[in-house]
Amino acid sequence: FLFFISSCGNYSFKGSLPDGIDSISIYPIVNNTSEYTLTNLLNDNLNKELTNQNILDIVDVYSSDTSFEMIIESVQDNSNIYIANENLYETVQQWKLVVRVKINWYNINSNSVIIDKNIEEWALYDNSGIDVSADGIDNDSDGLIDSNDSDEYGSAREAALRITSQKIINRIINELISNW
Repeated sequence: FLFFISSCGNYSFKGSLPDGIDSISIYPIVNNTSEYTLTNLLNDNLNKELTNQNILDIVDVYSSDTSFEMIIESVQDNSNIYIANENLYETVQQWKLVVRVKINWYNINSNSVIIDKNIEEWALYDNSGIDVSADGIDNDSDGLIDSNDSDEYGSAREAALRITSQKIINRIINELISNW
């Protein structure tokens, strides 16, 4: 016989953690760029996702089993699509915002590195000056465009920063839970 159980409660990854790892302390994010709003986006999203997914208890460094560090190493606006205007000059029509961070997750109890990795993510935006909810671009490459995509709103570059930060946090959460 097959037996199925359904539950309405929150799922937790805590049962999958290695022995002795129940908590994490998150150091302030080091930002080696001039893109200071990215620090807040990453910090807020990381804390929110760790709490929502109930992965580890967030505590101070003196009570923690592990510590987590993130360094924002670079933010680049790379030209992605060029168009020729009536004077035959090329102009950039679409930009690709690329963010690179370095993460380090350290096991305080065993004095060992769990993760030491660089992560790079990107989002697209254009020069039109219109809200990304109407730019006709799949800014985050999730297959949804504009009003069909809940995270495509706001000014172009700000949206690209927000989308990129969420993609980075999703990668970090995946790294944290895939290392068990």
